[in-house]
Amino acid sequence: MAGVTEELKARDPMRWVGLMNTLKAQAEEIIFQELISA
Repeated sequence: MAGVTEELKARDPMRWVGLMNTLKAQAEEIIFQELISA
């Protein structure tokens, strides 16, 4: 995901956590869809 960098982690940790949570949720959704349709 664009923008999720170590620099952002150091500069704005709360925004970094939010982006990481979004990325994790998107990855989980893809995996669940793959498991359901398999």
